Amino acid sequence: MSPARPPARKKAKSALASTPRRETKPQDEQQDGKEPAGRATATEPTHGNDSARPPLAARIRTRLGHSGTRALLVVVRSGLRFGAVAATYVLGMFAAVTVVPNVFLMVSGGSGVGPASPLEMQVTYWLVPSLFLIGLIFVLVLVVARWLWRAQGGLATKARRSLLGEEAGR
Repeated sequence: MSPARPPARKKAKSALASTPRRETKPQDEQQDGKEPAGRATATEPTHGNDSARPPLAARIRTRLGHSGTRALLVVVRSGLRFGAVAATYVLGMFAAVTVVPNVFLMVSGGSGVGPASPLEMQVTYWLVPSLFLIGLIFVLVLVVARWLWRAQGGLATKARRSLLGEEAGR
């Protein structure tokens, strides 16, 4: 036998249902005989691209003002610089801690030179090729760091032009 089900309870009205709805003010209803701003009418689409809407940068300038826009620009540029420096640091540390020791191991294992080999043979077959490859890795890290720095500079310039508009020609 299955246990008996408890009797169903009546649902109580929630606190929100018992409060009166927001009353509209007369000035909300009509603004000089026009429809209230912000509400879509039957002829206006409620979705899609609204070409009458100002661009984001203009809305930000309007909302934050001149000093607020400049402060936002400082935050954006600082974030871009920090990101570029952090990415360069991570790349350099990865190369120094992981790639360089593996290059030394690869060259020493491939050349067959060991600690019992004469010094001239160790320098010729192990040290010189290892230093050459490490130099190439160093140049590669510098090229990537330069590219990251230029990319953040370009993004910072775009942000300045976008946020400050025509006055960005410092």
